[in-house]
Amino acid sequence: MYHRILVPLDGSPLSEIALPYAEELAQGLGSSLVLLLVTGSAEAHDYNEQQIYIEKVVEAIERRDEGHEERHHRKHVKVESTVLVGDPAEQIADFAEREDISLVVMATHGRSGIRRWALGSVADKVVRATTRPVMLITPQGTMPEVR
Repeated sequence: MYHRILVPLDGSPLSEIALPYAEELAQGLGSSLVLLLVTGSAEAHDYNEQQIYIEKVVEAIERRDEGHEERHHRKHVKVESTVLVGDPAEQIADFAEREDISLVVMATHGRSGIRRWALGSVADKVVRATTRPVMLITPQGTMPEVR
């Protein structure tokens, strides 16, 4: 059912909280993982830094996957990665449609109330812009704003 699982990352530890959920789903369902980082700058230095970051994340997933294969006799999870330039929400939604993504698993920043309205939310925009199912992971310990 979910043959390709997309995990959008932004280089922050907060965005990476979605990874364990996506990895577990991919392991259990035999899906492949697609990591996507959208950067706002096409400058070579920034783009190269983002490419290095996402390659390190892929390597970390593959190391964890090897350990799971040996201990739990699970299948290897295929991991792909892409870095795009542009508006994060637009690029994520367009990529999910264009690349036939089955499920988008992404972290939210845990904002609510006026801050969420004022700052916008990439996760909200993705949910509204894509026809693909989206699983949102909220950071633990985040308290909703009361204001």
